[in-house]
Amino acid sequence: MPLRVHPRGKKWEYRIKDSKGKHVVSKGGFLTEKEAIVAGKEAELEYLKGTRFDNSSTLFDIYQKWYYLEILPSNRSNQTKLKYQQFSKKIDKFFNGKVASKIRHSEYQEIMNLIGVDVGQDYLSRLNSSIREAIQLARRDFLNIPDFTEGVKLHAQILPKNINDKFISSLSDYKNILQYLKSQMDYHESVMPYLIFLLFKTGLRVGEALALTWNEIDFEKRTIKSHKRIDSARHTDTGKPKTPYSVREIPVSDDVIQILTNLKSEQKKSNILSLSQGLIFFDKRHGLPTNNGINKALKRYLKELNITPLIVATGCRHTYACVLLAKKVDIAVVAKNMGHKNIQRIIDTYGHVLKELQEEENQSIRNVLKDF
Repeated sequence: MPLRVHPRGKKWEYRIKDSKGKHVVSKGGFLTEKEAIVAGKEAELEYLKGTRFDNSSTLFDIYQKWYYLEILPSNRSNQTKLKYQQFSKKIDKFFNGKVASKIRHSEYQEIMNLIGVDVGQDYLSRLNSSIREAIQLARRDFLNIPDFTEGVKLHAQILPKNINDKFISSLSDYKNILQYLKSQMDYHESVMPYLIFLLFKTGLRVGEALALTWNEIDFEKRTIKSHKRIDSARHTDTGKPKTPYSVREIPVSDDVIQILTNLKSEQKKSNILSLSQGLIFFDKRHGLPTNNGINKALKRYLKELNITPLIVATGCRHTYACVLLAKKVDIAVVAKNMGHKNIQRIIDTYGHVLKELQEEENQSIRNVLKDF
């Protein structure tokens, strides 16, 4: 049951729809977006009170109850909550009103197999875990529902992307794309080259980069402070970093500072600063770029240079980490700049080397062994 908040004239309105997209309730006249969100969430909870929650409840009803009792009030980010809510659509589609207490394990296995045809292992695992938690809530409420998730085998057919296809594997290609982006920088045409250049040079998440304002740039210290995110798909301000460790100051090179200086100057000339509310990567024609738009632009640039693989925006972050590791930057410093809690995530995700570094190490081995 998605909640949507949007401006209406000079005020705000919330609108709630059920899982099938049917209008449930809406109300306007709120002075601020926050007031509309608060009122909308209260309306959601009121609507939930009418949801059946007994031995005749459908799996969809039980999942919705769990979501509104345990997920919605939590301190998880809005983006994470939305992912949980989207699972309800999958449940509604594939379980099609099935009463939870009558679902047998073999039936559940069959349905999860069907869902697994079009999704990856991570998605299927998260969906199954969410259903299991919803069922556990019902059982704690003394509903007579067997845990049909126990022992299920998860067979996702969409294989995860090879880690080597997620980043630019050559230092020379990394240099080439940066030089190309510099040559394409013209604020009157597009803000996209500036944004993608910064992603490659800072390792920021897309939402973190979109949330940057000029207040976060320290031109003298040559640092960028990241402390919030914007949903890159819906452009809603989450107001919170992904984790407490995501709040950080990232050192940047002189060329980044010079490019940002030029960009700010262009925005001043275009009288765009007040309209953009200080957001750095605000396009004067299209507003903030979308994640889809960024990915399309990046792939176009890479094709122009014949650089493979054709990574998406997240790959800029992967590439940044790999370059630092290849240049022997301390792994703890890389973790801090990436906004990770510790080095384990770096080891797990970026524990591979770029082509140039790998060949360098191979040659070292040859040199060691040649005299034996």
